[in-house]
Amino acid sequence: MTYHDVGRFDARADTYDKSAMQGFFGAVHRATLSFAATGAPRSVLDVGAGTGELLALVHGRFPDAGLSGVDPAARMLARAREKPFPATLSAGSVESLPYPSGNFDLVLSTMSFHHWADPARGLSEIHRVLAPGGTAVVAEHFTRGWLRFAARLLPSRNRTESIEEVVTLAHNAGLDFAGQATVFRLAGLPFVTALRLRKPGNA
Repeated sequence: MTYHDVGRFDARADTYDKSAMQGFFGAVHRATLSFAATGAPRSVLDVGAGTGELLALVHGRFPDAGLSGVDPAARMLARAREKPFPATLSAGSVESLPYPSGNFDLVLSTMSFHHWADPARGLSEIHRVLAPGGTAVVAEHFTRGWLRFAARLLPSRNRTESIEEVVTLAHNAGLDFAGQATVFRLAGLPFVTALRLRKPGNA
């Protein structure tokens, strides 16, 4: 995430949870968690945790799981710390995750991928912090179908890779592609896709 992005999010931290976009984000969070939740994880990391809305949903579904969140916007994390769920929240970026290797069963990232400064490095770091057999689910408006044309109209900071490109980056990082799901539709058309990526090995 660039300095511009961090400053933009920090400036909106106090009102972020009241913005009109929360209906969209909430729907993406719920659908992504349903897609991701194939078992009861012991430890979960949210990359791009923001104000902690997704972590709150994870806690509601898996109250015994250890929760962690990372985000470069410190004021957004300050809002997350005010919420009634236990989590370790750290200021940092996906390109240099402040966690030991093999620490998480499940890594989630919703609508933050297009802010990553170095997606290849970020996926390599996710591979590193996942336990063998662990799962990462990344949800984003990846360019596919009609979005390939719509993406040309977006500012460069909001553009993102195609599903095929992300799957290739994940493979190069050591993560196996294990499925995808549309987690939000816009006017009936696929808009946000969640990709399930697995680290080889036994959980």
